[in-house]
Amino acid sequence: MSQIGNIILVGETGVGKSSIINMIAGTKLAETPDKETARTFGHHPYTLPDSMRENLKVVELYKLITGLNGGINLLMFCMSAAAGAQKINNAVHQNWKIFSEILCKKQVPSVLVVTGLEQEENMDEWWWNNRRLFEDQGIRPDGTACITTIRGKTLRDGCRAYDEHYEKSQAKIPNLILNRVLLRPWRVDKINWFYEWTKIREAKEIKKIVKACGMSREETARFKEELAKI
Repeated sequence: MSQIGNIILVGETGVGKSSIINMIAGTKLAETPDKETARTFGHHPYTLPDSMRENLKVVELYKLITGLNGGINLLMFCMSAAAGAQKINNAVHQNWKIFSEILCKKQVPSVLVVTGLEQEENMDEWWWNNRRLFEDQGIRPDGTACITTIRGKTLRDGCRAYDEHYEKSQAKIPNLILNRVLLRPWRVDKINWFYEWTKIREAKEIKKIVKACGMSREETARFKEELAKI
């Protein structure tokens, strides 16, 4: 899978992003981050604070994406089933809006990986039971994978408690990527973006980000100041 291009992996701390990176690579490439959210571009990890509001990281995300060589081939969003689908937290919803709809203009395939399903008899049933809750919030992934990122404790026979589910999960991630990844990466048109954002600084694009992040008036003013530095 070395020629698949750049994948952006987005999710909160503790949902299994580092384990997913290692599943894709087939070896241990990523350490579990502490109090940070790991995002990968290709096989290169980048870390940013969990809160999209903290230090107004939206601007930095834009700079990072526009500076990414080779464009973007796939957006992969990660969440834990342990949080409960009945309450899709703000971070999941904000990340979806900011990455898929605002920064990438819905031009990049977006997939959802749900972790923490090792105790389910059929992991895939989780998505079919909860799909409507996501769609009601405008989250409609192009593909999904319901998995576990852990093998569990060692049993008396030497096997691990969740070996079967883990091995199935290992197969799901590459299949999800190969089925949905763009063969030709989408690239941000830096000139058009810069022109649009400077021309309509008070208009709809800025309002979308402000609304998605739930910024206060003070945060909005600071955000515009940072944007002016691009």
